[in-house]
Amino acid sequence: MIRQERKLMFMSEFDEAKYIEKTAIELVETKSVNGTSGEVDEAEKIVEILRRIPYFQKHRDAVWTKELPNDPLGRKNVFAFLKKKGTQKTVLYHSHFDTVGTKDFGPLESDATHPDVLAERFKSFEEDEDVRNDAESGDWVFGRGALDMKSGDAVNIANIRYFAEHQDELEGNLLFMGNCVEENDHLGIIAALDELERLKDEEGLEYTVAINTDFISPKYPGDGQKYIYYGAAGKILTCVYVRGIETHVGNTYDGLNSTVIASRLNCLLDNNPDLVEKFPGEEILPSTCLMIRDQKDFYNVQTPKTTHMYFNTFTYQKPACELLDSFEKEIKAECLKMTGLAKRRRSAYLSGLGFPKDKDDRAIDVYTFAEYAEMMKKRMDFEAECKRFAEQRSECDKRTAGFELLDHLEELAGDGRAKIVLFIAPPFCPHNAISEDSKAYRALKATFFEPEYVLKKYFPYLSDSSYIAVDETTAELERMKDDFPLEDFLYPLPYETMRKLSIPAVDLGVFGKGAHTFKERVYKPYSYGILPEKIRTYTKLMWK
Repeated sequence: MIRQERKLMFMSEFDEAKYIEKTAIELVETKSVNGTSGEVDEAEKIVEILRRIPYFQKHRDAVWTKELPNDPLGRKNVFAFLKKKGTQKTVLYHSHFDTVGTKDFGPLESDATHPDVLAERFKSFEEDEDVRNDAESGDWVFGRGALDMKSGDAVNIANIRYFAEHQDELEGNLLFMGNCVEENDHLGIIAALDELERLKDEEGLEYTVAINTDFISPKYPGDGQKYIYYGAAGKILTCVYVRGIETHVGNTYDGLNSTVIASRLNCLLDNNPDLVEKFPGEEILPSTCLMIRDQKDFYNVQTPKTTHMYFNTFTYQKPACELLDSFEKEIKAECLKMTGLAKRRRSAYLSGLGFPKDKDDRAIDVYTFAEYAEMMKKRMDFEAECKRFAEQRSECDKRTAGFELLDHLEELAGDGRAKIVLFIAPPFCPHNAISEDSKAYRALKATFFEPEYVLKKYFPYLSDSSYIAVDETTAELERMKDDFPLEDFLYPLPYETMRKLSIPAVDLGVFGKGAHTFKERVYKPYSYGILPEKIRTYTKLMWK
């Protein structure tokens, strides 16, 4: 009874929803585009907000930052810790505070981080009735990062504040973590793993769950359901190096145009539902092409020798190495069709001119990088050459380094044959999910039992949750690394730390629309009013 009275008194004196809204707007107004010094500004802003909380005013050392190693911008992660004596059980609240850029706002870009101004502008937005209605309702906060994911940051701050103010409800330890550099390479969470491990070892913590507040959205117009996720999809950047047979346009039937090969492979792989894992009821997304580019630097009448392409490929349960093997099989079959067609067309051309038939031995060899490496080891000191290449390109683009390495190796010891080499480039996001007989899952069912909540296994977007646990075996990861050129140089991941931590990951996200667009907005009644209490209920169950 006393606890309930104190809680009611707290709520009457302190409007939590208004606090979260104010905090979210303050964070949105601090511009923190990925790859800029704004990420540092936002980290400092979060520290400032946390240290306004009376508990952290008295315990200033319980809020701290950790800089990313060797980061030219000095970007850093933010931590805050509420310790409960006599227990090891610890719940982790985590979120990221970097955002994508603001150029998509166009003429509204100067107001991209001013929610109140944007709301007024959108009240007369004739191009989209839904946006206009939301602005007129007053129930939505607009602005870059309002949804992805500064409202999630604000909810986590509010909840650690709540437990700091209600120590009688603090039945376990609570760790807040705000991460930089999520929107491209996830370097913030990767660097933070060492700190999570240090706290685990030094404080004797048992991480029972990691709660990410990354956003959720309606799946179709009018969808009011709230989606709760108990796993994180993974990702590989599937790269396809295409080398054709270069020829003069006057001898076009003698060559194999790398752009034609790449185009056929793009049609084969992009959005192909036959090449995805199957889980009824889950949002399982196919591979999609993010880049396709021939490597001609200037105009001439030679066909393009090489074309580079890469695909976003989500992973769910299958290991990355197995997915790459399946792509290789499909590509080999497609290449046989391509060369067969090329030979038939050339034969018809020669026959039409009355020329004699000749031998046409054109073929396209298909390798994974591991297979290609074995072949090249017979021609050179392969490992030494790769190391030398890496040392000479310390500032290279992580996405293109593998292509550049293959170009280099082909120049050194290539056989001149048409070929395709499949490999992986950064970022690699491991997949993970909690089992349905686990405590974390049962607690979700107990907390989000109302009909408007739908539990799903895989968060359908890329997420920092990928890095706090790994489901793939050591053997599967080693096989994957064999197809990841320069992995130790470009994107070394602390797999053993991830496996040691193995924190069950859930996403209890704020609700909104238009993430990564200029219409980005978060719905206040749920995100600031209902969700925080739900998270606290779940937190308490995970302390038991």
